[in-house]
Amino acid sequence: MNTAISTTDITPGLRLDQCAKGASVRVVNLIEQPLFGAQDEHVSLRLKELGFLPGAPLKVIGFGLLGADPLAVQVNGTKFALRRAEAAKICVEPISV
Repeated sequence: MNTAISTTDITPGLRLDQCAKGASVRVVNLIEQPLFGAQDEHVSLRLKELGFLPGAPLKVIGFGLLGADPLAVQVNGTKFALRRAEAAKICVEPISV
C-alpha cells in the first residue's frame, strides 16, 4: 500500500471567500467546487483567464450588502466582483504588505 502523500491532494486552510475586508493574500491554487457540477473546469479556466493564477497577489476590497454576494477583489490592478461560490474555489495564503 502506497502511503505517500501527494502535495496536490493537500489544500490550504484558507479560501478567498473566508478572507476579511482589506486582506492581502496570494493565490495558492484553484480547487473543485461541487456546486458548479460539470461546469467546474470551465469556471476554473475563466478565473485563470481573469488573472487568478497561483502566485498572483489579491486584495479583498469589500462585500455586498450585509456581507453577502458579491465579493470585490483586486488582482493585478483590476477590480473584479465574484460570487462567494467562485471565491470558494480560490485557495489563498496571507501576505504582508
